[in-house]
Amino acid sequence: MFTAILPYVTYLHQQPITRLTQKYFSSNTGAINDWFLFQKEFFVVVGAFVLIGIFIVEEFFVEKQWKDIPLRNKNMRLPIILVGIYALLLIISGICSKNHELVLMGVVKHYEGLLGVLGYLIIFLAAINYFCDTKSLEFFSWAMILTTFACTVFGLMEYMGYPLQEDDFFAHFIAPPEKYEFATTLKSQSENVHITFFNSNYLGGFCGLMFPLTLALGLGSKNILRKALGLLSAAGIAVCAMLSNSSGGLYSVAASAAILFIIYVIYWFRGKIERLPSLIGFVCAAVVLAGGFAYMMKNNDDFRSRVDTVVNNGSASKITVEEYRKKMAKKHYVLKEIRQEGHDLALEDFSGSIITVSRNGDDGLEFLDTEGNVLKTSTDKNDFSCFKDKRYKNCRFSWNASVEKLYIDLGYSKNLTFKYEDDKFKPFVHGLYTQDTINSYKGPECFKKDLSAFSGRFYIWGATISILDDCLLIGKGSGSFVTVFPQYDYASLLEVYETPGMVVNKAHNWYLGVAVDSGVVSLLVMLTLLGVFLVKGAKTVILHPIDDRFKHLRLGTYVSVIAFMLVGIVNDSYVCVSPVFWFIFGVGWYAVSCNKVIETD
Repeated sequence: MFTAILPYVTYLHQQPITRLTQKYFSSNTGAINDWFLFQKEFFVVVGAFVLIGIFIVEEFFVEKQWKDIPLRNKNMRLPIILVGIYALLLIISGICSKNHELVLMGVVKHYEGLLGVLGYLIIFLAAINYFCDTKSLEFFSWAMILTTFACTVFGLMEYMGYPLQEDDFFAHFIAPPEKYEFATTLKSQSENVHITFFNSNYLGGFCGLMFPLTLALGLGSKNILRKALGLLSAAGIAVCAMLSNSSGGLYSVAASAAILFIIYVIYWFRGKIERLPSLIGFVCAAVVLAGGFAYMMKNNDDFRSRVDTVVNNGSASKITVEEYRKKMAKKHYVLKEIRQEGHDLALEDFSGSIITVSRNGDDGLEFLDTEGNVLKTSTDKNDFSCFKDKRYKNCRFSWNASVEKLYIDLGYSKNLTFKYEDDKFKPFVHGLYTQDTINSYKGPECFKKDLSAFSGRFYIWGATISILDDCLLIGKGSGSFVTVFPQYDYASLLEVYETPGMVVNKAHNWYLGVAVDSGVVSLLVMLTLLGVFLVKGAKTVILHPIDDRFKHLRLGTYVSVIAFMLVGIVNDSYVCVSPVFWFIFGVGWYAVSCNKVIETD
């Protein structure tokens, strides 16, 4: 019930801006309001302590049978060892972090600190230990179906214009009484459905995780109500994946559906499932899904647009990088590189044209072209220097001699700001401080060819990989990603996001995020944990399936873990979904490990 409720936990948390966080986040009130993340992590931490307390009291003082618990089985030693190593590396990385204020609970807008991740691991071990009997597994099945059904209902409500989080009655429960009026102002800033998951990609990840589990539970249930509710929830959560506009979520749903279909076909030919009822069920499901999809595509323009957007990975009309740059060059100076050259500042575009900004006396500037010739300038109505040379028609500069600040307008919505300090032009960030050097992309060349691919993820992944040399043994500490990522790489930001002010606060890749937070070694440990599960599952789910009443549950948890691993390629670990994943992972680990399910009915 804990993990079934967790995705919908919502309550106001106002996080004061500190000297560290103001470098990356801004707020007019001195605090950043969070509704969907901090309290979920707090819920996880409290739940983890409760689980530890229950374990100690029950096993050591009440039943006194701690030697007979599932975690004491020989085939459970490996996950305990791997989880222990992972936890140790997390703690060491947190202790060695330079940003201790971020370590425990994480950074604003991505609350997933050390305590939260340790809470996931405790949930994983508790799931192995306590969900090993028929009664608990039946309860697990119902809980997963119901939380998926709830997500379906809330998602459709939001799509139809009745979002749960914007309801005035709901506002009574998500803020203190004195903040009720403020709670009623909570409005979504996105057209995509996200419910209480903060971000539509997070909802998409949840859809990818829950779809195969609920579908398998529905198909395998002999209880008519649970079968109907499971199949309905699976269909609904697939629709929610589409409504979220999350490419990762939709692709994971599609991939898990394909995997389930292949495994069920294997079961059908082997006689592991009843052939005629299964065939009828699959045909009916396929007809309903295909018919419903075709109907929506034909009659609903918004749905058709969402499909087009999701399939094209966030863009309904994909163009090549060269076409994009050519298009942008009509009204922008398309920056290839900006660099400090001694006392000067040089800007180069993709045509090879360079403009160099140089100090001219104490108060003035002069501008040089590619050949080093002085450019003639004129001043517009906003006191920006412009050029008659067509190569630089989209460049404008403004110099404030009293504060020695240079403002550069390249045709985008925001200007670049530099301050002349220590005899060179330095980036002036957030109107607060200067950065000594200008960051530039130093990641793999394979990503550099199209940094905007996958909604800018090529840029983020490449830049993240460039800092992994410093994260081999231990990482930078939970919550520290935003502080170590090479921020304010103006050339890359303008190409990918068309703004120089974008702050990257997460890796948009679960595996890279783990490597930065706790080290490459910890990533290898986690991958080993996942890999062993996949191997065990391949044996007990596909090659030599155990033919019992939990066969479908075993299959569902196995494919759900695979689906989450696939989503993890394009999304981070996040507190809205990860606790549910680790819970399912724990239940699945016990289920695929050839352990006996204790009869408690």
